[in-house]
Amino acid sequence: MSPVVHWLLMLDISRTIINRIYPLLSLAEAVFYYILAPMRLTILIIFLLSYSFIKAQTPRYIIQLRDKANTTWSLDQPSQFLTAKAIARRTKQHLSIDSTDLPVSPTYRDSIAAAGNVNILYTSRWFNQVIIQTTDTTALRKIQSFSFVAKTSTEGRKSALRKTVAANGKSTKLSGTGTYGGAHWQMELHNAITLHDHNYKGQNMIIAVIDNGFPSVNVNRAFTSTNIISTWDFVKAAANVYDYGEHGTEVLSILASNLPDEMIGSAPEAGYILLRTEETDWEKPIEENNWVAAAEYADSLGADLISSSLGYNTFDDPVYNHTYADLDGKTTIIARAAALAAAKGMIVVIAAGNEGANDWHYILTPADADNILTVGAVSPEGDLADFSGRGPTADGRIKPDVVSVGKNSQIVRPDGILTLGDGTSFATPVIAGLTACLWQAFPNSTNQEVINAVKASSSQYSSPDNDMGYGIPNYQIAYNTLLASTLSNDTLQFQHSWLKAIPNPFTNEIKTFVHVNAGQKVELALFDNNGRRIRTTNFTPATDYYYYEWPADFSALPAGIYYLRAQKGRDKAVVKLLKR
Repeated sequence: MSPVVHWLLMLDISRTIINRIYPLLSLAEAVFYYILAPMRLTILIIFLLSYSFIKAQTPRYIIQLRDKANTTWSLDQPSQFLTAKAIARRTKQHLSIDSTDLPVSPTYRDSIAAAGNVNILYTSRWFNQVIIQTTDTTALRKIQSFSFVAKTSTEGRKSALRKTVAANGKSTKLSGTGTYGGAHWQMELHNAITLHDHNYKGQNMIIAVIDNGFPSVNVNRAFTSTNIISTWDFVKAAANVYDYGEHGTEVLSILASNLPDEMIGSAPEAGYILLRTEETDWEKPIEENNWVAAAEYADSLGADLISSSLGYNTFDDPVYNHTYADLDGKTTIIARAAALAAAKGMIVVIAAGNEGANDWHYILTPADADNILTVGAVSPEGDLADFSGRGPTADGRIKPDVVSVGKNSQIVRPDGILTLGDGTSFATPVIAGLTACLWQAFPNSTNQEVINAVKASSSQYSSPDNDMGYGIPNYQIAYNTLLASTLSNDTLQFQHSWLKAIPNPFTNEIKTFVHVNAGQKVELALFDNNGRRIRTTNFTPATDYYYYEWPADFSALPAGIYYLRAQKGRDKAVVKLLKR
């Protein structure tokens, strides 16, 4: 490979462009090396920077297609366009594969590509769109004349304004205790450390993080053990996402950091898909289309969850601004995509936005989507942050759904330094990571069953409002709720209305589940088939639904029939067990 071509590839310039200019490169290289040797590096850098500037200014267009005719894809062969894990996620939740899963027609795509000087950035199968980049007005007119094209629209006018995605706090560590360091409070608020103690740390779960870039993640000390499954930049159509804004790195640190005694993330052993959709130099409507493509990409790779700390209501050109009436979960393309992602079996976790203290006041889109978890912000003490976006949605639904630590949040900067940050952006990954760990514990639950358990565990579940939604989730209660559902569906065990025991038959351990009043003392006693008391234990449940592992080894007991009796006050329950 020639040195110039190598430099072009390193800077993410596509091979198509390189092939077009390659005949000139040979001559250019000769001039550089034999005539202008002392100046060649400077000239090359100027050339590349100039090319990069031109590329960034090339207008983009959204081509809406009428149908998916003349396609080679088939719903009977989903492995052509979905990974095995994506198909398994749908199968497990009894979700069908439908026409929205089919990629756009290759015939239509090829016709658009051949219309002239057109660069296809990406396509959307869910909304049947092709997003292109071109300055060729003749090609654009030709594309608009195609019978299979319903309409074309622009990306939105560019402004010179630079957008700030997140507000970062003081460059200090949040004092904490134990292994979690400053993240201890983010875990403690949700009673979630027990999930990690039971080794539910996100193993075998895949979380897609959609943000504005992930600088240094490939070299940052906080992520040396992070399992990065895939990356893609939907702004530049390139695999490199380790540049641009710092926001994505800081968000990811709350999920995936593994710095014992400094900061441990909410799902440190999950697999991650890192996707860049946000454009840091301006705010354009096409960023919502970028997000759609990223969600589809995550779906096709089999992601279990999407965590996204992005939201939209205004753009550099106000003609494209959303109104509050648009936030009904059905109007903006990004909210419709978030709902579709949920319909495909993923759990979608979205930041409420930081507009609570200003004139807008409300959440941003796609936080208005239905069947997702929209996350507002509180302090480590559980007090509502004034900036946290409020509900309801335009059609009257409660938002946010839940809240987490988003004020004085512990984060890791791209340089590896721990600091504090404010924003619902940082509350979102706490909930996303813990929800992934919860789902890991109950892999046969559907996404909506997990979401409902998280809501039901929350501090305001009986009286939700549009400031904190259902409140602060308690993941021990959510775990117990899903466990209760699992046990009630287990037909292999003998059980009482408020006492259940597993496994049955048992060998060396007995696990029980009781439904009592929190704080009410419970006695468990094990009897043999002759009525002799073998073991007794007492405990006081912290919650109404309580999972209890008997701290004893029963392997020495002879095989046979046993009876487990539980007593709460004057109420008794007995279940029959078989010892192998």
